[in-house]
Amino acid sequence: MTIAKTRLSVPFGDTYANAVGVLPGANESWIDGLRNTSRAILRSQGLPTRKNEAWKYTALGELAATPFIPASRAEDVDVTQVPVTVPFVEGALKLVFVNGVFRADLSDPLDQLSDEAVVRPLSEALSFIPQDLKKILGSVSETGSSIVAALNTGFLEDGLLLRVKAGTELKEPIHVVSIGASGVAPGSFHPRFEVELEASSQATFIESHVGLPGQPYLANAVTEVVVGEGAKLGHYTIINDDTDAYHLGQTAVFIDRAGKYESFILSMGGKLVRREVKINLEEDHGEARVDGVYGIADKQHSEIVSEMLHKARHTLSSQVVKGALSGESRGVFQGRVHVAREAQKTDGRQLHKALLLNKGPEVDCKPELEIFADDVQCAHGATNGELDKEQVFYLASRGIDEGTARALLIEGFLNEVVFNISHEPSQRLILNAVKSWLVRHNQASSGSSR
Repeated sequence: MTIAKTRLSVPFGDTYANAVGVLPGANESWIDGLRNTSRAILRSQGLPTRKNEAWKYTALGELAATPFIPASRAEDVDVTQVPVTVPFVEGALKLVFVNGVFRADLSDPLDQLSDEAVVRPLSEALSFIPQDLKKILGSVSETGSSIVAALNTGFLEDGLLLRVKAGTELKEPIHVVSIGASGVAPGSFHPRFEVELEASSQATFIESHVGLPGQPYLANAVTEVVVGEGAKLGHYTIINDDTDAYHLGQTAVFIDRAGKYESFILSMGGKLVRREVKINLEEDHGEARVDGVYGIADKQHSEIVSEMLHKARHTLSSQVVKGALSGESRGVFQGRVHVAREAQKTDGRQLHKALLLNKGPEVDCKPELEIFADDVQCAHGATNGELDKEQVFYLASRGIDEGTARALLIEGFLNEVVFNISHEPSQRLILNAVKSWLVRHNQASSGSSR
């Protein structure tokens, strides 16, 4: 369906495409075909307006009016180090991207995992081993059904290829840091992460999206994941972009027989954040847990959109998303669980809870169940509320000041879902990130009340 009021031709038309120049893999007809098809979708559909059902809670007018340039072509951006505020999991292989382009000088050597996995910048893979990408690139993320995926595919330049060999347990987590930095003009970049776990392999993949202050930027990231038969992936995403930044992202996952995928999204930065998650449970006994936490204030907008497609027997999906909101912020959760006729014995559950820290925020929740099988267990729920005044009073009566009492209760509310993370180093990383946000939020609240 064409949404005509706001069109991508404004910030991402021919002028933008010409500025991008020749992209890696342009000599491969199938890669060029992917890009050209995606750009045709952008031209025909434009940016979605709120008349589009999937985008009814998200206004992109300001984004559409921003004259973005390709951030990788900005000559006045000089990033010489990873921001000190970015924490890492101890022992992880650190791979750093600046404005979507791999920076070897800021990253660990890639040959550390040569016997266990293939780890290469996507630009190299596109140019030198394009056939290695044919199985996964564009096969899991569908550009026709997601403008986020279409925009990313149309202008994909760099990113990461991670392929874990069959039967391998990758002990070192892979930690990708994507840094956004604009110069005198707003920049846009489109990193692409391709993750494939072959049969019976295991790995941990962490994404940190951060930004430097300056002009607004658009980070438009897509991650495609293939979880092979009996394989297991832990995938943890931390979004802490600059306060003036836009962040659009999609994770698309294919899960083979008895494969297990565990995901967590932490969203606490950015002016406007929308993360889409699409899970394809294609074979029997596949499992997916997709949890998340968002903490937003002022006029921030944070949205998680999930789609669980149960297409086989004995498949399981679970989603728990919690949010804490203050100021005039807006939190959105849209979740759809689809159970095909042949997907008997499915177990699909989703839950969203939001904590309103003052009278200004807005929460929109749209859970959906589409069930065509008759032997299933599916449920969804949503609750919004304020802090329990009796609990705050109880802590205050024990000598704890009100600000600290409120922070402890918010932390306990959010951390309940963080404790679902099975990878302990990643769990500690996210617990610390939640605590850091609460400290900043408490300080800002104390300052504004003076």
